[in-house]
Amino acid sequence: MPHRRRRVFVDTPKGRRSAGFTVPESADAADVSMRLRERGWTPYALRLEPEQHAWVALVMDWQHAA
Repeated sequence: MPHRRRRVFVDTPKGRRSAGFTVPESADAADVSMRLRERGWTPYALRLEPEQHAWVALVMDWQHAA
């Protein structure tokens, strides 16, 4: 039986977009945060949306904020 995975999205002032990866269902907020940092995002809050089966990170979009 395949293991379920959760999609990861980032919310920026410009809107929500896919982070481009998924994490195992067992992943916690620290795991998601580390993966986001590896991809260049700076998350300051994470929330799990169980009904969407996804993690949503609030990030600073420094490239577009300036």
